[in-house]
Amino acid sequence: MNRRDRGSNDARSLLALVACIAGYAALRLARSLDPGRLSNIQPRASTVAIAAGVVLIASALARQRHIATRRTLASRLSVAVVPADEFDASPDSVVSFAAQLARSGRRIGGWWDRPASAFRIRLTNDEDGRLVYLLDVAERDLSMLRGALRSYRGVELRDPVDVLGEAATPVGGEEILRTELVLARPYVEPLARLPLDPDPLSPFAAALAGLDRARGEGAEVCIDLLPVGGLRVLWRRWFMRRQAIRRNEVVELPSSGLGGERQGRVDPGEMAERRDLGRGLDVKLRGGAPLFEAQILLRTRAPERRRAEGVMRGLLAAFGPFSDRNWLRASGLQLAGLAFLGSDRRGRRRRFDRRLETGLFRPSRRSILTTVEIAGLLKPPTENCRSENVLRSGTLLAPPPELPEFDPDRADLIPIGRVADERGERIVGVRVEETFFTYVAGRSRWGKTEAAITMFTHLARSGHGGLFIDPHGDALKRIKPYLGEPGVAERVIEVDLGPGGGEDQPCWNLFELGGEDPEARVEVVVDAFATAMGWGERSTRAINLLTQATTALASIAKVLPPELAPTIFQIPTLLTDDAWRESVLPFVPAASQGFWRERFPRLSEEAVTPLTNLVDRVAASRKMSALLGGSRGTFSLRESMDLGLIVLFCSGAGGTRERLTANFALFDAYYSARSRGELAPGDRRLFWPVCDEAQSYDSGTMTAIPEQGAKFGLRGIFINQNPERLRAETLNSLMTNRSQMLVSALNAKAAGLVTKEWAGEPRPEAITRLPRYRFLGQVTHHGELSRPFALGGVRVEDALGAPPAGGLERLEAAMECSGRRRRGAEVLAERDTLDERIGHSLRNHRRSAARHEGRTRPRRRGDVHETGRRPAAASGFEVEVESS
Repeated sequence: MNRRDRGSNDARSLLALVACIAGYAALRLARSLDPGRLSNIQPRASTVAIAAGVVLIASALARQRHIATRRTLASRLSVAVVPADEFDASPDSVVSFAAQLARSGRRIGGWWDRPASAFRIRLTNDEDGRLVYLLDVAERDLSMLRGALRSYRGVELRDPVDVLGEAATPVGGEEILRTELVLARPYVEPLARLPLDPDPLSPFAAALAGLDRARGEGAEVCIDLLPVGGLRVLWRRWFMRRQAIRRNEVVELPSSGLGGERQGRVDPGEMAERRDLGRGLDVKLRGGAPLFEAQILLRTRAPERRRAEGVMRGLLAAFGPFSDRNWLRASGLQLAGLAFLGSDRRGRRRRFDRRLETGLFRPSRRSILTTVEIAGLLKPPTENCRSENVLRSGTLLAPPPELPEFDPDRADLIPIGRVADERGERIVGVRVEETFFTYVAGRSRWGKTEAAITMFTHLARSGHGGLFIDPHGDALKRIKPYLGEPGVAERVIEVDLGPGGGEDQPCWNLFELGGEDPEARVEVVVDAFATAMGWGERSTRAINLLTQATTALASIAKVLPPELAPTIFQIPTLLTDDAWRESVLPFVPAASQGFWRERFPRLSEEAVTPLTNLVDRVAASRKMSALLGGSRGTFSLRESMDLGLIVLFCSGAGGTRERLTANFALFDAYYSARSRGELAPGDRRLFWPVCDEAQSYDSGTMTAIPEQGAKFGLRGIFINQNPERLRAETLNSLMTNRSQMLVSALNAKAAGLVTKEWAGEPRPEAITRLPRYRFLGQVTHHGELSRPFALGGVRVEDALGAPPAGGLERLEAAMECSGRRRRGAEVLAERDTLDERIGHSLRNHRRSAARHEGRTRPRRRGDVHETGRRPAAASGFEVEVESS
């Protein structure tokens, strides 16, 4: 049972006790009556009992109301209503909004906490001096408020903390001024009916311009409106009619019954006054428009009193246009122009501040207002508010689609961001089955990598395999604490080539075939080198030389045992060591042997140097050598796909060699996925690469990933700062095959590219002005692309909660016990002797093949010293041997 239920039960018990006491008092009164003679009534004891009962009842009700009011005040919440640049509100939408808010006044049991039930319109300034429009309500009315705001198209709800920041610490010596506004005349007299163009909020924005919260400057305008509901409406309307009668004003009302003709001549001035009052009373009473009791509080603060007074005068002037037959004045007592005893005097400050800070509704004078009188305050600033210092959300966007609310236990969803609608602000997700490729673009430090971290972490914890390529390693540090749970930690493989990584790394050999197509291994290495080196269509000589070299290494990998498989560090040996190359050539296809024997000797050293230099630079890194220098690998990306492993790959930020290793990872993932073509489609487990700084991998292979990868179970999340950095072919591939797209702030040209892809909406300037951690998104929902809509960024802590205690330690222990890490010194020692061991093995293989040929082939006359060519049985390649 919660506190509210316990409080209700206590109230019922207390009321039951009071009822018993009252019943007992009534019984005593009945017994004291003499049925025969009324003069014999003995009221003394009965009166005391009744008085005691009434006092107890009143005390109990007052105490219960006090408790209920405090509880409701403690539950009050605030939301910031941020309008779009093109936001406009029609009079009908304002009336609809007010009518829905007025429903809270008809709540059953509303009398108990009525002083805490007003909804507040709060105007204040942010740190840049912009006007911020906020609404405060009791927690129970929050859903009603969100539903009422649907009357307006083009408003966005945000957390006030995100808009205003944390509450500022009071600065010592600051000056604070307080003013409460009340109606100057009886509330039967109306305020002005202001049009919505120009926006009545424009003077308030002008008054707040230039306020600096960092210097302790600020202002608040709180307009508390308490709906008049139930029998109170009839009472207030009757009372307003009585006010008119007391002023000897005869007003014609549709249902008032006060009509009738007046005999004799009437003064024209009196008739004009009567018509004017009649129109005013008509505003108050006609059409059943909602009535609100109002409490208007103003407070300004500044280091200097003169500055605080200036802002206060500006706010008071902003209420000037509302003056008509009635107007708003400061509550207090004027002492013959010598002094004014208002809300800022010492005895009233504490009560004023309590009302302003808690939302308590206790105005110093009753003020009844209608929707028409305050229509300009019942909506956020519109496009008719010409002031520049207004907090806006950007261009007018479509409402978010009805995406399902994300829950960490739902493995079928991917968290995409935060939206606000009538159900409140919530984190929503897109369905895994509808997500193939996601593209995230935007300015650095604007939240795009954080969005990818959240998506990938949830996918990994849900059982999916993936590859997160992070050049800097910061994202991996955010992910790792969440992967320490049992069943997840055992699937993690970490490759850390960044500054914090050690020499002990997993072993990964691109030439370890393991049943894979050798041509795919060649494509991985060639594409990675070409992309890292920036080779284009004109670099045919370098690409062909690398292709021939990797083909030769893939060929000998087929005949060598796994512990002698070549690595990329054999490329320089092949290109520069003639004797070693001669031992390799017999195992190379015949077409390639012609290149090595006839064309390669004619190449200059300049053709070889770029390749050997880059490999030498990789070899100079002990961490990279430990990763790529072992013949027998401890993991492969094909294995990771089939088993659902999680590969965290920090390639290191820097130059060409770091881009090379990152390209190895992404391109190996693509070709490994293609090798799963022999599996049934249902057996191809989904695998999710995440590519930060996607322009580093841009090539024909990356272009092919969105086009062809999905059919092999490959999905992907691509991140970069500017779409223009990608090749036109790659960008076109991503835009055509994307399922989701998130965009934060971009430059004007890139924003134009995005809006063109979105069929011209929104305007490009809307993207250029996006604040931090705010996105425009387009997602796939129920098989269709949504219109672009606004959503907030979400951190991994927001979506998945805090990481499990001790998760990072459990993950490190699991990776250490997995056996995938090898000692860097051991791998480097093997690398240093691998050339010699491969050459020795190849020569032994040739001698063994020659002896086998000599035993199986019958010797013929004249065969001695003849040289023949035949296919080697063990390798399938043509091998040159000498006949015995």
